[in-house]
Amino acid sequence: MIPFVGEAAAMTAALFWATSSMIFSNIGGKAGAQSVNRGRLLCSITCLTIIHWIVEGQPWPHATTPEQIGWLTLSSVLGLVIGDAMLFQAFVMLGARLSMLMMSSVPIMGTVLAWFLFDEVLTPTQMAGIALGVGGILTVIMMRKGRPANLEGRNYLIGVLFGLGGAVGQVSNLITAKYALIGGYSALSATWIRTLVAVLIMWGIAALTGRVRRTIVSCTAPNVRGWLMLGAFIGPAMGVWLSMLAVQNANVGIASTLMATPPVLLIVYEGVVLRRPVGLQAIIGTCMAFGGVALLFLF
Repeated sequence: MIPFVGEAAAMTAALFWATSSMIFSNIGGKAGAQSVNRGRLLCSITCLTIIHWIVEGQPWPHATTPEQIGWLTLSSVLGLVIGDAMLFQAFVMLGARLSMLMMSSVPIMGTVLAWFLFDEVLTPTQMAGIALGVGGILTVIMMRKGRPANLEGRNYLIGVLFGLGGAVGQVSNLITAKYALIGGYSALSATWIRTLVAVLIMWGIAALTGRVRRTIVSCTAPNVRGWLMLGAFIGPAMGVWLSMLAVQNANVGIASTLMATPPVLLIVYEGVVLRRPVGLQAIIGTCMAFGGVALLFLF
């Protein structure tokens, strides 16, 4: 096995998710959070089918047991349907950076649940790395700078709760998917099945509520469709596949910590690319988070 393949997959997934979150936050305000959510799932299953055909030699998975389908279905419902619906609503209310900051609770939940469910044992150094990484992300979260000016009080709390709901969905998705991946089952096939389940459920709900036409019109608008395809490819398609590889090849606590770094990456993006002042607190938090990542890789 290639050393650190799981950790590298988790870190790459984080980069992809940070980028796609900015895209979805931007177009979600134009087309509507749930319309974008349904549209990106349809785009991502198309991308995944092509990728699966190239990598696995067939457009969709075969030789999947009923037990694996059951776990992947549960994973999809908890993560891609419920969790992502909440996260996309948070994108619209809070913006990409603050929404992804709420996801910093994922490694804590993931480590605790993995300890109970999989008897995973972390070394003291790894525990220190996770603590340092989470501490850095929490330091960034505590910043008051950058909070939406027109979102205070009850609405801000609702946005935060939507973001935390997305975090709960993400960790539930990781834990349940782990059961299906035991035994070396293809992470790409697992991603294809999970995405198909989410497409069927989300578009089924849209059909029952009469929102199919509205979704298609919103997602095919000239200023939305191109960005939607790009975001769907790098986020729900490549990002989710890489997250499955990470869970399959790395400790859940370590993988979820690395995949929780998009908030810090977005701070770096704002400071370096957009040249917005981020403040000393954000810089300290960023250094702490990447210091924790270094501990996980080196020891």
